[in-house]
Amino acid sequence: MKQRKICITFAGAVGNSKTPISHYLSIKLNLPIFNNDAIRSEVKEDLGIFDDEEYIKRRDLRLREVLKSGNSFIYDASVDRRWRKFKKDLLSSRYSFFIISLDLSKELLTKLYRSKRYFNSLKRIDELIQDHNHFLNEYANDVGLHIGDKEFPNRLQISFDQVKEYLKKR
Repeated sequence: MKQRKICITFAGAVGNSKTPISHYLSIKLNLPIFNNDAIRSEVKEDLGIFDDEEYIKRRDLRLREVLKSGNSFIYDASVDRRWRKFKKDLLSSRYSFFIISLDLSKELLTKLYRSKRYFNSLKRIDELIQDHNHFLNEYANDVGLHIGDKEFPNRLQISFDQVKEYLKKR
């Protein structure tokens, strides 16, 4: 029987360590990364400004190409606000998924935002936390792993161990 394709993705506020975890998992599991931020940068570079419509157009086109390819991948983005549609797209393309939810406190997020100089996100921190909590209230059963403040220092290894265990059970 052919093994199902998998998408490893994330839920959580902006700047919560998705990219470091994505890169760690990519190396350990030999999986490509689909990175939303790279598409945002590309749009800014091509147009000289950020255009949300162009970004969405490119993101969605590339995601369709990835899903059509049938290759497993890591989706380095938060699915909090678009999980309903993305889940439908994954399932219709016969993908399974593993969501790593970064459930970080306002205090830890504030520390991260300051260290990364994410001042705009710092201004929106309550809204970002609220978006994530809304996702958790609706889709908690879809999450494969929750990482909170306590687990954060070991997030890379914990993520790898849990994804590896998930893959073993498939």
